[in-house]
Amino acid sequence: MEAVPANEASAAGRLEAPSRLAPDNAFSSRSFLRAYRFWLPPALVTLLLTLIYLNPFIGDWDGLDYTVFSLRGQPSSMALGRSLFTIFNYGLYTLAHALFGVQPAQAYLLFKYAVVIQTPLAVIVCWVLARDLTGSVRSATIAALLVGLSPMLVIYGGQVMTDVPSVLFSASALTVHLRGVQRRRVWVVLAGAALLGLGVNLRETVGLYVVWLVMAPFAGGWKLDRRTIAVMTGSLAFFFAFAFGIFAVWFASDPVYRADWHIWLSSSQTESARHPVGVASLRPFFIYFFMAAPLIFVALPVAAWKEWRARGWTLTLTAAMVGLFATAMLFFNYSTTINWRYFLTGLPALAPLVGDYFVRSQTERLGSKRRGFVAAIVGVALVAGLMGLLVRPAGSEYFNRLALAKTYDARLNLMPRDAVVIAGSQTVAVNYWRGIGAGAWDAIGIGAGWPQGRLEEKIANYLKSGRRVFLDADPRWWQPCSWRLSEIDELAKIEAHFHFRQVAPTVFEIRPLDDPSATDRPHLENLLPANRLEEVKKCFNSG
Repeated sequence: MEAVPANEASAAGRLEAPSRLAPDNAFSSRSFLRAYRFWLPPALVTLLLTLIYLNPFIGDWDGLDYTVFSLRGQPSSMALGRSLFTIFNYGLYTLAHALFGVQPAQAYLLFKYAVVIQTPLAVIVCWVLARDLTGSVRSATIAALLVGLSPMLVIYGGQVMTDVPSVLFSASALTVHLRGVQRRRVWVVLAGAALLGLGVNLRETVGLYVVWLVMAPFAGGWKLDRRTIAVMTGSLAFFFAFAFGIFAVWFASDPVYRADWHIWLSSSQTESARHPVGVASLRPFFIYFFMAAPLIFVALPVAAWKEWRARGWTLTLTAAMVGLFATAMLFFNYSTTINWRYFLTGLPALAPLVGDYFVRSQTERLGSKRRGFVAAIVGVALVAGLMGLLVRPAGSEYFNRLALAKTYDARLNLMPRDAVVIAGSQTVAVNYWRGIGAGAWDAIGIGAGWPQGRLEEKIANYLKSGRRVFLDADPRWWQPCSWRLSEIDELAKIEAHFHFRQVAPTVFEIRPLDDPSATDRPHLENLLPANRLEEVKKCFNSG
């Protein structure tokens, strides 16, 4: 028999709220396995797309840092450390190295394919969460498709990044906590809260779901009494203990990590000052939110209103409001205006309400549950296809440029092993190859690592101390967009203050003015936006 909850047997278009106290057999492994026709296709489609869009190397710049920290068995210096990710990867590498002799240069393949495997699992868990919220396998399938066909999930499913694992973990934690609420089992509620806190050690944005721990019991019909207050207090205690405990122990016990973390904090404050959050940030915020899940962005207000009118304050509506809160809080982080991947955060909680709305509205319009379900699938697939056509050209260009870090060691080998390198966006490649033991290079980096207004001084100091400094003037590493403009402008000005010796088509050794043997010209003015008008047009903020 088809595993369809009883409420789907109602007349087409009739709105029925799923039971607040779901029976135990609704969550049995047998009911889940019987429903494989609903959860398996979205998972397989997402896996296929992930493999098609698989990054040729490690992925986004942070992924190179994660790889190095994973090889060392240390938490990242960013935020609360993301130690659940790096330590898990370290375990994978240790095992693979012992059994198969995997070397550091190949370790990224282990870490990347571990994320690939987690991508369909994340979709399946999102399906389970949506089914438990809506009581409908069909609504859950549409919700799983809304998450699984998100360009962000597909693209970052093939990279050594924490985004997809955090979706898997947060959806799992919400599902456990939800079942505890629905079944009135305190230990399950506390377990869900602990898992949610533990997920903060994968990605800090998981912590934005903390409001769910307070709102869910009341939406699930719990009374405001001493027992409920005690359970909520215990949930919050478990959440904060697991969220901050690992970081606190590592921070207190490891002086090297403590020093690295303070460097990250200083860099983060510098970056935040360079990208102030304001009214202008609304444009990229809404664009990225739309790109993450167009149908959720468009349909959420209507779906919420329909749910409220038909059923009142349900757990499904509560989850959507918590997901919207988590998304809205992203606005106050400067990173949101320059990177779209953060918008995966709220999707697991937003998708069930919108998926249920699409199924019910199409069922009511077409007068048939089957036809309504098929129409909803077709609609989601069409929009996903259109988004793929829009995103793929820019995404392919961007990630192909990132993948060049894979062979950047060839340029580094043209320099001394202890050289200081100025390589623009390939600074992370310098750090990566140094991190896996290929050299001991230092770098004058972009972004927070850029000595704004002091580049000439910093280069001169390195030269006076006997260090050799090299510049890679490849235009691909110096994109003429947004906050990079001040760096390119300052870089172009150093040509008048130093001599240069060319060692490769785009690589120059920087020498003092009193070195008559260095007579080559890097023509750094070619990096300025005024001389790269076609590239400027491709900038997100080019106007």
